Amino acid sequence: MFELSDDNIFQMDFNFQQVPSALAVNIPVEAAALMLDITAVQFTAYTDYAFGQCTAVAQKLLEKPEWAEAIRKLKAPRDGHISTIMTVGDSITTYRYGYAEILRALVGLVDPEQPIQFYNHGRSGYTSTHGLEHTFTQYLAQKPDWVFLKYGANDTKRFNGSGGKLLVSIEEYTANFTAIVDGFLSVGSRIILITPSPVVESIVNNDPGMAAMSITWDNADIQACADALKRIAGERGIPLVDLVSLYSTKPDPVLYCPDGLHPGPAGHQILIEHVLNSINTYS
Repeated sequence: MFELSDDNIFQMDFNFQQVPSALAVNIPVEAAALMLDITAVQFTAYTDYAFGQCTAVAQKLLEKPEWAEAIRKLKAPRDGHISTIMTVGDSITTYRYGYAEILRALVGLVDPEQPIQFYNHGRSGYTSTHGLEHTFTQYLAQKPDWVFLKYGANDTKRFNGSGGKLLVSIEEYTANFTAIVDGFLSVGSRIILITPSPVVESIVNNDPGMAAMSITWDNADIQACADALKRIAGERGIPLVDLVSLYSTKPDPVLYCPDGLHPGPAGHQILIEHVLNSINTYS
């Protein structure tokens, strides 16, 4: 079906070829394949396979009538215009087997005759600071009806040891999310906040690649981000999916990719179920 190295699969799973999207440049399949040193046929075969896996998960989810109803709510036109749905975040959002792509599959399966616009603005390596910039330079112009926001995995990197500097301080993280949320509210978006995922510290902090860069994670930092989002959500009456509570600060590695940083398909199964429940909290 496709012959790809493990490195190529990892790069494709987390959409490394999308980095030029920082400038809102569309990357055609041929260019993406060239960046990864594979053919366009290989690229398309693998991405079709991955989306097929997401579609299978979506079909199973739709056995519950309340989740089909959540998707109809997402797709319902507003003010005479088709619904625009947007997922915003980092590599956990762009992951080809993740909640955002399962959500894309769901909206394609339910009432397929009802058109929608779907944007997955997950970008590997991005922090909430990137998200703040792109919200105001790109995303608000797309006037989304629904926005799913998740940053934190990169914000909470520490450099030069466990006591080293956070990439994004908790104060900046809070200010970033406050501005992002208020920006989307100003254009009438319905928002669902998603906290950062805790990491499997024993795996990610012993990874040779991370050690070579002197990068570590501490779930106490991730908890602080989650607490900040809880306050923002509470103050603005916005639904929140708390992955720290759902996964715990000592998460089961079975929920994760082998790196202990990115939730894998099992982790995203939990996430998408709670996302669908959160949609139904809106009237």
